[in-house]
Amino acid sequence: MSGKTTVTDGVRAASDPLAGQEADARYKGFNETADPWKVIGTLGYGEDRTMVSTVERVILDANPSQYPGFEDKLLKIAADPACTEAGFGFVCRLLGLIASPKSVAALKGLLADGNEVRAFAARQVIEQVPGAEAEAALRAAAGQAKGRTAEGLAGAVAARKARD
Repeated sequence: MSGKTTVTDGVRAASDPLAGQEADARYKGFNETADPWKVIGTLGYGEDRTMVSTVERVILDANPSQYPGFEDKLLKIAADPACTEAGFGFVCRLLGLIASPKSVAALKGLLADGNEVRAFAARQVIEQVPGAEAEAALRAAAGQAKGRTAEGLAGAVAARKARD
């Protein structure tokens, strides 16, 4: 044999003992597996969070140079109208690991919009971002929000001040 591998059936190499055979049907399910990045925003409370754990593991194992790409994906999911309340919470939990001022700009409008659950999740992200942009977003929203949301924002501002 010349050491060259040729394709005889368009899929498998000629040296493959299964060349010319039908594809294994068991792989069909594997190839149809959902993309975790697409699923996490549509999850509901109490549903299987395996996909969230998968994305979290990818982020935790990533090189920090990959964070901006991950952040873009997560912010796109958060902005999707199909993103559920639970999905938004998962996305924000993941964003909290890698958020930058880009996340502050994207989420600051949710801090005082009246939806306590989304405001809380957005605040959890913004609190993690160092810098004046995050501080300004929290302060501005604290002046506009009401009730528990306002209390949470005031606490976030105080906590940031104590850290500095």
